[in-house]
Amino acid sequence: MTDNATDKSAADTRRRHHRRWRVSAALGLTAVLAGGGIAALRTAGSPASDASEPAAAVASHSGRLTSEESREASRIAIDAATGPGTAKDRQKAAEKGDGERNAAGGPGAEPLDTRRPLRAKSASSATDSRAEVQLYDYASDTLITRVVDLRSKKVLDSIRRHGVQPPPTLAEAREAVKVILADRRLGPGMRASYASQTGKRLTSPAQLRLQSMSFLGSRAEGVDGARKVSRCGEHRCVQLFVRIPGGKWIDTSRIVIDLSARRAAVIGL
Repeated sequence: MTDNATDKSAADTRRRHHRRWRVSAALGLTAVLAGGGIAALRTAGSPASDASEPAAAVASHSGRLTSEESREASRIAIDAATGPGTAKDRQKAAEKGDGERNAAGGPGAEPLDTRRPLRAKSASSATDSRAEVQLYDYASDTLITRVVDLRSKKVLDSIRRHGVQPPPTLAEAREAVKVILADRRLGPGMRASYASQTGKRLTSPAQLRLQSMSFLGSRAEGVDGARKVSRCGEHRCVQLFVRIPGGKWIDTSRIVIDLSARRAAVIGL
């Protein structure tokens, strides 16, 4: 009787772990296995969630940046680290592992968000020329926050933090799709799901509607395959929720894409 009670307790624990995984990662969807790997990613019939397009959390600030100001602020923040030289020179440096790197492996950190810094009521209006830029450096797996001055085109402050993972951008979600498509196990399944719904070939992430969320390895505790994503949090990892425009959702719920390592893992099966 004692052995049976112990077995039952262990089974209950495993079920709780899997239920927690399904709520936090799968959103009720199920992956399809064939021959030890995913042969085709099943097309699911209902949306993963009603969440809006992911964006970094924005606090209350003294005013919104215009689109032009946001682009300029990002350029100043990125160029501050890449330094002088042509785009070709910076690309060569990135390929050698020198300097900051974006999600695609190119030179310069990946821009995540731009905003106006918080301003005290007593501060002068001159501070309105400042912008706060959030970037992710894939070369060092570091979240960077740089305050730039749009008038002087200079960086006023820069802070680096490890192990902080804001929500992914659309650009990062598209990079994650590229990782899946390049995977010999998962790529054919995603292409087959798209073709079965549209009658067309899937050749670009731009053909898909994407939502995404950052993923931490701690979420997979007790789940099969957890070791494969144990570095997520230190690495930049994401989960995707993929919909075919005008169609159904492609089930990628149990796939975790490590953008830092450029590889995908299937867990929780």
